[in-house]
Amino acid sequence: PHPILSDIKVRTALSKAIDRSILVEVGYGAGGKPTCNVIPGPEGWASDNEGCIAQDMEGAKALLDEAGWTDTDGDGIRDKDGKPLNILYQTTVNPIRQDFQALIKDWWTELGVNVELKAIDPGVFFGGDPGSPDTFQKFYADVEMYANNSESPDPESYLGQYQCKNAPTPETQWQGENINRFCDPAYDALVKELSGTSGIEARGALVMKMNDMLTKDSNIVIPLVDRGRFSAKSNTLDGFVMNSWDTELWNAQDWTRAK
Repeated sequence: PHPILSDIKVRTALSKAIDRSILVEVGYGAGGKPTCNVIPGPEGWASDNEGCIAQDMEGAKALLDEAGWTDTDGDGIRDKDGKPLNILYQTTVNPIRQDFQALIKDWWTELGVNVELKAIDPGVFFGGDPGSPDTFQKFYADVEMYANNSESPDPESYLGQYQCKNAPTPETQWQGENINRFCDPAYDALVKELSGTSGIEARGALVMKMNDMLTKDSNIVIPLVDRGRFSAKSNTLDGFVMNSWDTELWNAQDWTRAK
């Protein structure tokens, strides 16, 4: 068990201290929007979870106070049982990621957290080498940041990653998709239920419930940005329909020259 982050009040405080709107403005502009969901779309699958959008620094400080993390020696860093609130926060080498790290470090420092930043070459971070200490699967840090998404409008397989059995371990050569080591038998049961459920509305309700278990109910995952996709087309082209789930050529057979 993590000595700091096992407490949901600490995880929630870290989320509340983040201003996601500023992250979107700095990193993505019109190509992104703040989100609290791991499944932010399509609309029929997305939870109405918006409680994290507005930054709440005072609420975050109050939660850490409740959790017993206070600045007893006046050095600006909270401590508990004689141990400071230190967090190692890692991600890949990438201009947007480093901007995000700097901003989040500032907010967490204001919260009373001592934050150490680490940036890792993407080829190493995502490389999966079982001998490397710096892969995102090993997760040898307190917090790590990266981006992924469901490859299908139906997120069954994507949400299935968070089953207990998918946690990377030495026995699996550090392979597995459940990077957070989230493990809840109730969640695993919902994965099984989803696989046997048909109908958009019924499946959507299960997806939203699972999304909320990972996010607002636990803050095991702290979503930041729903990254959009830009497309451009010629003004002389008719019939183009954007599709974020496929290539831009998916309906090329319907394209015509505008008259």
